[in-house]
Amino acid sequence: MFMRGYLFLALGILSLLSGQVSAADPSAWLPKEVNAVVRINSADLFQTPLAKKEGWVKKSAESFIEQESFIPPGTNQIVVGAELDLSDNLIARRKYSILVPDAGMSLEKLSPWLPGGIETLAGKKSAQFGNDGYVVDAGDGCWLTTSSASRQLMSRWLKNGPMPGGAHLSPYLRSAPKTSPNSAQVVMAIDLQDNFSAGPILDELKNTGWFSNDFSAKNASEILESIHGATLSFTVGTERTGNIVIDFGRDATSLKPIIEKLVAGVMSRLGASSDDIDGWKWTIKEGKVTGAGSVSPGGIRQVLSLMDPPSITHAISASAAPTEATPEDKMAKTTLKYCKSVQVLLDDLRSTLNKSKDNQALYFERYGRKVDDLPKLNVDPAMLDFGLRISSSLRYQGQTERMHKINAGTRKEQTYSSYASNAYYGNVGPYNSGWNSYSSVEGPAVIGAEENQASKAVRFSEWKQIEDGLVAIRRAMTEKYKIEF
Repeated sequence: MFMRGYLFLALGILSLLSGQVSAADPSAWLPKEVNAVVRINSADLFQTPLAKKEGWVKKSAESFIEQESFIPPGTNQIVVGAELDLSDNLIARRKYSILVPDAGMSLEKLSPWLPGGIETLAGKKSAQFGNDGYVVDAGDGCWLTTSSASRQLMSRWLKNGPMPGGAHLSPYLRSAPKTSPNSAQVVMAIDLQDNFSAGPILDELKNTGWFSNDFSAKNASEILESIHGATLSFTVGTERTGNIVIDFGRDATSLKPIIEKLVAGVMSRLGASSDDIDGWKWTIKEGKVTGAGSVSPGGIRQVLSLMDPPSITHAISASAAPTEATPEDKMAKTTLKYCKSVQVLLDDLRSTLNKSKDNQALYFERYGRKVDDLPKLNVDPAMLDFGLRISSSLRYQGQTERMHKINAGTRKEQTYSSYASNAYYGNVGPYNSGWNSYSSVEGPAVIGAEENQASKAVRFSEWKQIEDGLVAIRRAMTEKYKIEF
């Protein structure tokens, strides 16, 4: 349990309040229940030398999701808060997003993407969007959104109002900005205090082979139990860099010999292995463990996949773009953006699966949701059908991964012993029954290999269909719209 939630502290544990508080501080709207927050100063990102050099704005106009532009233009700031289940791969039980859109943006301008139209909720303009989302203009420059289309939830959130300075948040989340570089445009933090018990941690550490004696393992478990939280920040200038600070309630110096193994082990268990973080340099000073290093293209977006900005940001970006085009041209360009976005997601998933051998079901399901969340307005119906087949295939592969792991675990736990009855006549009675016990030749390694092979067979078949389908749909769309897909 420890190595599940504990390890994501190394990968993407998100924070909040870097940057200055504007007239409308989006973090003030975060509900007190959240234990993780990510803040993105998106306006600053698109003005960085690297973003200009690589043409992030142009690329975002060509694709809803681009390899490096992990958020679309059109918003000044995005804050996402979540109630993460720290015992289950950091899955968000509920997610809240607060957007600060560019000046002049309004829900009326988004009306083509809001099929239910604009309504009034608690005196504020609101609307449903996407598959299951809701957005409310709070009237102070902030838009409140959730991935759950519940009017009651939104109404209560709105009526509770903002809390200046995020005073209702945990002490760790309030203090997290102080540990991040002032120039960081992306900050993620998670509050981990009182989540882990030394006993279960010790049991897992003893099985790692990292310690020469139980005393050392016990000392490490007590340090890990005292964790307060972790903050991960990204800075984009002429290059991409990352920084992570893990805060403990006691001196963590004795963790130095195992810190790299600890981080790698936790991230692997969570299915969040990262070549970037694997190469970072680590230092320990009293109760702070700090890691820093470079970040590869797409690395920030991979981390943010844990707490994606809401899909309505794509509609905001699209609505701000010029609209001087015929309906056919508009559909052609939007369909091309959709197609490119699907390809980016598939390439991203393939790369992630090659790097991470654990918890791959989580990635299949996560990327299936990403495909589902792509904007659908003005996209060719045939392309939308293809996208639906893609997301269904990814969810199916995720379910298959989970089932094969469950099957392997069940088979390994079973006692492979059965009995055969041999009836015979003996010297002392007319009948005697003897039982011969024998053990199955299936060992854990054989079972694991069999289930893994079955999972690979499903994946091979599904990915072949995906690749064949992608070739076919690109050919069909190219012929239909006379532009290269």
